Amino acid sequence: MIRQSCLSRTRGIAFAAATAALAVPFLATTGSAQATPAMTAFSASASAPTSASALLPASAPAPAHAPASALAPARLTCAARTAPNYPITFTPPLRDAAPQPTKGQGVILFENCTSPSGAITDISSGRMEVSGTAVASCRGVADLSGSGTVTWRDAQGKVTGTSKLSAKHPGSATPADNLLQGDVVSGRLNGRHFEGTGTMTSDLRQCTEPSGFTQLTGSGRISFA
Repeated sequence: MIRQSCLSRTRGIAFAAATAALAVPFLATTGSAQATPAMTAFSASASAPTSASALLPASAPAPAHAPASALAPARLTCAARTAPNYPITFTPPLRDAAPQPTKGQGVILFENCTSPSGAITDISSGRMEVSGTAVASCRGVADLSGSGTVTWRDAQGKVTGTSKLSAKHPGSATPADNLLQGDVVSGRLNGRHFEGTGTMTSDLRQCTEPSGFTQLTGSGRISFA
C-alpha cells in the first residue's frame, strides 16, 4: 500500500511537471485544431502548486513579495488539461525508489481562455508542446528545468501567435513548492509571469509496479499576469 506522503508527492510531482514546463499546449475550443504528438521532452516532475493569490483591494498596499497576479487582474486565464492520446510521458518511468535523471514530453491544451484585464481579445485557446528534465522519483524531484511552446488561436480557430514558456527550479523540491509557475520568454505575453493549479488523474499505484509511473494525465487552470 502506498503511503499518503508518497501519493501527495507523486500527485504534485507529476502534474506540476506537466504544467510547469510549463507546461502547457492547447486545442481550439472550436475543435478546429488537432492535437499532435509532442516533439520534445517535458519536465519529469515537480511539486504541488498553490493557488493564484486573490486580488488585493485597491486601497490596500501590496506586500513587496506579492506575485504579479495579486496586484492586478490577469491578462489571460485558461482551463488546462493534458491532450487526449498525448499525456505527459516519463523516460525512464518514475518509481517509489531512488531518484534518477528523467525526461518528459507531452501536450497540454489551453481552453476557454478569457482576459480578466480586458487586454487580450484574440486568444480563445492554445496548444503547447512541453519538454524538460529533472532528477526525480515518485517521492521527490530536484533540478527541474522545462519549457513549452504554445500556439494560440482565436474563437474561429485562427492562429494568433505563439509563446515560449520557461520554468526552472534548481535544487530539491517539496510538495510545498509552487513549480506550476514560470515566465514567458518570447512571443505573445513576453515578459509575463504565469502560475496555475492542477489535479492529477493518473493511477498512483503505478509507482510500486515493475513498469513504474509512465504517464501523467490531469487538468487545472493557468493564469498569465
